[in-house]
Amino acid sequence: MTVLTITRYISVFFFLFSFTACIVVKNPPPNKPFIYQTNVHVVGELKEEEKKELTAGLLDQLYDSVRVKSIAKFAGWDKGPKLFYEVLNHPTVFDSLDAEKSKSFMNAYLNAQGYFRDSIGYTVKIDTAKGGKQLRTYLDFYVYPRVPTRLDSIAYNLNADTANLTVRQKNALDTIQKITLSNTGASLIKKGDPFSKYKLSAERDRLAEIYRNNGYLRFSEEEMLVLWDTVGIEFLRPTLDPIEQAKLLQEQAERRAHPVADISFHLRENPDSTRTTRYYIGNVTVYPEFVNDTVKSYRYVDTVRSYIIKQNGPLFKKKIFPHYILLNRGDLYSRSNELKTQGKFNALNAWRAVNILPRPRPGQDTADFDIYLTPARKYAFNTSFEVSYNRSNITLAQGNLIGLAFNAGIQNRNFVHAANQSGLNVRFGTELNADIHNLIQTRQVNLGYNLQIPRLVPKFMRQFSKSKENTTASLLSLNAGRTDRRDYFNLSTLNASWGYQFGWRNKQITFRFPNIEYNYLVRKDSLEELIKKNASYKYIFNTGVVVSMLANYSDAKSTDRITRLLTATAELSGIPGQLRNAFATNLYRFVKADIEYRHTKKYFRNALALRGFFGIGIGMPFSRYDSANRFLPFFREYFAGGPNSMRAWSLRKLGPGSAIKSFDRTDAPDRFGDVRLEGNAEYRIFLTDYRGIGINTAVFTDIGNIWFLRDNPDFPGGRIPGTLQKFWKDIAIGLGTGLRVDFGFFKFRLDYAYKVKDPTPKVAEAQNKWFNDWQLLNGQLQLGIDYPF
Repeated sequence: MTVLTITRYISVFFFLFSFTACIVVKNPPPNKPFIYQTNVHVVGELKEEEKKELTAGLLDQLYDSVRVKSIAKFAGWDKGPKLFYEVLNHPTVFDSLDAEKSKSFMNAYLNAQGYFRDSIGYTVKIDTAKGGKQLRTYLDFYVYPRVPTRLDSIAYNLNADTANLTVRQKNALDTIQKITLSNTGASLIKKGDPFSKYKLSAERDRLAEIYRNNGYLRFSEEEMLVLWDTVGIEFLRPTLDPIEQAKLLQEQAERRAHPVADISFHLRENPDSTRTTRYYIGNVTVYPEFVNDTVKSYRYVDTVRSYIIKQNGPLFKKKIFPHYILLNRGDLYSRSNELKTQGKFNALNAWRAVNILPRPRPGQDTADFDIYLTPARKYAFNTSFEVSYNRSNITLAQGNLIGLAFNAGIQNRNFVHAANQSGLNVRFGTELNADIHNLIQTRQVNLGYNLQIPRLVPKFMRQFSKSKENTTASLLSLNAGRTDRRDYFNLSTLNASWGYQFGWRNKQITFRFPNIEYNYLVRKDSLEELIKKNASYKYIFNTGVVVSMLANYSDAKSTDRITRLLTATAELSGIPGQLRNAFATNLYRFVKADIEYRHTKKYFRNALALRGFFGIGIGMPFSRYDSANRFLPFFREYFAGGPNSMRAWSLRKLGPGSAIKSFDRTDAPDRFGDVRLEGNAEYRIFLTDYRGIGINTAVFTDIGNIWFLRDNPDFPGGRIPGTLQKFWKDIAIGLGTGLRVDFGFFKFRLDYAYKVKDPTPKVAEAQNKWFNDWQLLNGQLQLGIDYPF
């Protein structure tokens, strides 16, 4: 890169930078100071992350009149073009009383976080601007939190105050105390934790939820008191013993240097007996056609497995309801089971509103429950238009293509009156090339029908999932499609599958058997020319049938800071024995398995995201003469590159292994493989928030490649390595950065990456040379929607 080129880039940068502005003030109050900037500074020996969290919490406590109410804009005009600036219209006049109110709010917030010895001050600086017409006020708060108070002893005394209570009430409190002590292992607070009213409140909510899950239907958080002592009651007891006095003085000095608080949980005096009564479930009545003007009489009243079903018309079959209700007559009431019942009905699109109303019987420990279900519209229509990069594995493409697609569908939310969900969808798509003379590269049309039955059918399948807490579904899928790839091939596909889905806690397994796919491929001249140069393409691109069994597993875990996702997929295709002779065309025979792990950890507003992927597909020839099954079919092959994989490479422009071969459209424009290994690391950095639109950046690295499982003469060096030396030679490494714009409903992503180590470059001389021919503008630009992983 020449000095002249660098100078041009720098000139363009400063030209664009000259358009930017921080804040444009409009309609300021004449001759009065107004709030132009408000800052909060936390001063003290705190960890950087703790300081950021505390600063964010203090900013939320600012009085409304001292907040800077500017509007962020990406581009506009104000005496010239401007980019990424803010407009402050009718700013608030500064008033010291508002600053004092902010101090009071921040002090209360610090006390709630355990900082009882804090000090807060502020400075006011007024600058003149625009020739003295604007009096801009800079308000800076300085917060000194000092030493936080930590928790010392924690006691649960829920049956301590039993005076004037009946024997039954005393027994009820004793039961609550036993339940509490048996659940202290899951406590949200422990000795040594910083004092926090939020955590104490969360612990009180946790205990109340435990009580409600153990029959205490009407128990609420307000029945419980949380008391804390920061002084130490032993210091309030006088003593004449000089040794004891010296000991207390020493402990008091230690307490001042390291303040602690003693915590105890109590029930209010003389609690309402209905609040401490354990309830059992009585009658459960379901109203599947409930609306606000529902009459009191019903044409159909049926009892199914002790559940009462009341409706005016046969809109829903009565036998479907017991499967979704976890409230069983005679069981001890559990709030968790009530919420699970509500969640199961909400998951069915047949109803738009679900409400469960408990009715405790007066003077008894039994409660009846009414389940009101408001039906949704039976039919729903949807249309959408998509603009995206085509990541299909059936396209021989040169460069990046833009995909346009139109989708339309109709959904039946109550198919055959059983809350089943069926959908008919049609999709029209096309791929556009940058070359105006060959604009349309691919045309695609697809018609699909899907049926989801939220139960296992036939009935004998229900023995595999007897617990009502688990979610189950039976799945039917029918699809037909046509893809026309300019100059290469026409592909017609038919697919039918039947399967089952099992979900429990945060895990889910889906089985599909049989999964039958018929792919009819008509090769065109360009593909025939490629086959002449790459004999393996003859067996990868052909007509055939897949008769397979599919299994998918996912396990998702999430906390406030960490999100984990593990997914695994396995497919076995092929029919053993003489049954394969029933197919007049090629029967694909292979086994394929993938495993992927994602881990994201938040650091305040930043995050570290990690991902690992390994996939392998093994073709299983019927005999040594069966060349077609030496490789996976093209629609099951792995590929790398693009916006969500190895981002320093274009889509399908990496691998296999360390094979050196031209990427020209007449040689081997796209690369496939039977094995894929990839690792990704990305650190996401928060930049700013423009009125709800998040602006973030990221630095990332992608490491991996694809390989053939067996020798392929068309790609020497493309077989999976057998030694560590060959493995290191085959590994590709990319490094880059990116910009992400979060609009809430979707995220727009722009990534720019460089090839740090390229095992399959265009020329052999550049193979595996670190940062080969590095220049500022010779990286790979990728556009994407949402995060890559």
